[in-house]
Amino acid sequence: MLLHQKIKEVDDFFKRLSMRKPRGVYFYRINSYDETILEFIRKYYELAKKDGAIIDTHIENPTADNISYFNEIIGDRYVHGPGFIADALKRWLPRIRDYERASMADGIFDTLEVLRRQGKNIEILKNNFTRIMCWLYYNFYNIMERLGSEDIPKIIFWGNVNFSELSTLNILSNAGADIILLQPGGDSQYLAIDPKSQFSIDLKMGSEGFPPGFNLDWLLKLYEDDKNKKMLYSGNVNIKPNTNAWLSGDIFEDLKNIKRGENTAFFYNMFVRINGCDDRNNYTNELYLLYQDLKRANRKVQVINNSITNPSVDEIAKIKRGNYANENQLILDLKTNIKFTNNVFLDVARDAFVDTMIETSKLMNMDLNKIMNKGIYILCWINRYIVELMNGMDIHSPTPILIYFGSVESDTECLFLKMVSKLPVDVVIFNPEKLKDKLEDKNLYDIRFEETLKIREFPTDSVGLSISTTARNAERDLDSMMYSDTGMYRDMQFTKANVIILSTTYEEIAIYWKQEARFRPNFSTVDNAVNIPVICAKVSGVVNSDIDAYFAKIKDLLTDTTLLYKNENIYKGNVSVAAGVTSFYKNNRLDKEAIKKWDGFKYDYLRAETQDYILDKLSELLKSKVIVGTGQNGVEYKIITIVLDLPKEILRFIQSFDFTKCPPKLIIVNTTESIISLEDSIIVAFLNLIGFDILFFVPTGYDNISKYFNNQIVKEHIIGNYLYDVAIPDFSRLKAGNNKKKSFFARLFG
Repeated sequence: MLLHQKIKEVDDFFKRLSMRKPRGVYFYRINSYDETILEFIRKYYELAKKDGAIIDTHIENPTADNISYFNEIIGDRYVHGPGFIADALKRWLPRIRDYERASMADGIFDTLEVLRRQGKNIEILKNNFTRIMCWLYYNFYNIMERLGSEDIPKIIFWGNVNFSELSTLNILSNAGADIILLQPGGDSQYLAIDPKSQFSIDLKMGSEGFPPGFNLDWLLKLYEDDKNKKMLYSGNVNIKPNTNAWLSGDIFEDLKNIKRGENTAFFYNMFVRINGCDDRNNYTNELYLLYQDLKRANRKVQVINNSITNPSVDEIAKIKRGNYANENQLILDLKTNIKFTNNVFLDVARDAFVDTMIETSKLMNMDLNKIMNKGIYILCWINRYIVELMNGMDIHSPTPILIYFGSVESDTECLFLKMVSKLPVDVVIFNPEKLKDKLEDKNLYDIRFEETLKIREFPTDSVGLSISTTARNAERDLDSMMYSDTGMYRDMQFTKANVIILSTTYEEIAIYWKQEARFRPNFSTVDNAVNIPVICAKVSGVVNSDIDAYFAKIKDLLTDTTLLYKNENIYKGNVSVAAGVTSFYKNNRLDKEAIKKWDGFKYDYLRAETQDYILDKLSELLKSKVIVGTGQNGVEYKIITIVLDLPKEILRFIQSFDFTKCPPKLIIVNTTESIISLEDSIIVAFLNLIGFDILFFVPTGYDNISKYFNNQIVKEHIIGNYLYDVAIPDFSRLKAGNNKKKSFFARLFG
């Protein structure tokens, strides 16, 4: 008998008997799921299919013919004792060895003895004996000779066992078989039979429940899919990547090294990320000198700074694609877009693309449209960067280099860089600021330095090359200490922001109005972006019909960064769609780079960060569809036109907006019946996303704001009686409410 042992890791299941410490067999049940469990099941299933046994749901009861044949060999009698059982096993299963036979005889007797003690009569014992013997012969005969051998046979049972099945499996386990009970429905039925887990052990590894429909048919389909996926590859196995294994450790010297190995069955490349820097005072200069050395050696180098820009409309149009019934069709067709004159390199590149798309399908949870969109982006970037990089190169030529400078922030960038790392290309990510990124890969070699340095771009020429002094770096260290997770913020520290609309009472508006964003409820900074709590409200009516006090309150709200509009339009330009705008928005995507290159782009004098912020918020406005008609009848093009033609005073406030401080303001006073125009509605919705505090004062209470908003972003406060035909005063001549002279009694009693 082999004792049941505990594993240290799941790979223990695949060790030979003599390599197991302590020596024994494993009998486990699996009740939870994750990717590690799935890979283990697949590997274990392969072995069970080859030299073991697979039971789906239950073990079939013996047929009448099965029992008749058994009685013919053993006879139609039963004697309750291990000697009778051992003799019957010798005649029924002559191929098993004496040691395993004795173990099995003891196991069968113990099982039947449990039934006897429960009061079962000899006929019931005989029937159970016959069932177990028939199961051993008809379901497990092929493993009998290998029980207890060096290569332990594997049994997998898919579902919930009953007492007889569990007893039979335990007999086989003691005789020298590994067993897995795969229980997608959980452990409750099993524990009703074996409450103390005496027969098997709960693996307790998975972190989640099994997915719906997880059964043997599902696993068989998975194998069929794997078989079909293998057909997507070229089959060219004559050349493979040797990634990083040849590195010396000095990455700068390794990059320059063109004699990396002599085995022509491999191409030698690197996939490296360098976090931080070893010497801030010289780091920029070292990067520049490295680039110069590589260029002097005629090495092809492609540099990507900070992020990979999305493909343009023209780039996407060049990708051939169609309609696909399944993922394999999609991959098989899309990979034909990769074209190189060198056939060996073509096979390597297309196979790398297949790998990437299979990984994408896991990321996208089998959504064909999402998989295709990712694939199109990757193909566009291959055409943009890799085709030129590899042009005229042989697979064994000095390896070209792709440098990514900054942190990798998108899933698509990760997929692209991982694909390129499987080509005869050196992929090096420089992340001197040590910003956290998304890129993870088993082949990625991470190098970490203690020091950090903020550099905008990889230095490829000496124009604007700046090397920080020791004093400047010390200043940055102090800066980092003061303004990282301390609640203190440097001027204009952040370039991105998200808006949270405050739900307040009317009285609270005055409290928060002049308060800096960082002191407002729900303010936070996450991933280098600010979450700004803002006010966006409509005030209807007049308290106590006191129009003087009403306008004095408005006067109190006016600040140096307040835009005030009184019964007038904000937008006074041409309301027709500007020429060329229709090309900027296709397939629900705003082409920001095309806008920046447009002759009609009026914001190129603004700071680059401000330009990007405006375009990001324009894209967000279009995606939100908060404006009625977005995506219909060309309203989206009018939105683009309006946002790209804002009044100068609004642009100045956006440019100078420090997201942690007091937001700029927009106050609109409307005492008439006029309804806010579509153009002004667009501006209001846009400025709300930018982070402006916005207030409408409507003494009439008319519903003159909501016409062009799909969602009510404006919260209404009704504060008093509705008044009509009210004349708006000149606020510059009006005394603020808190400066009005108090009465004698007010001054006396406070």
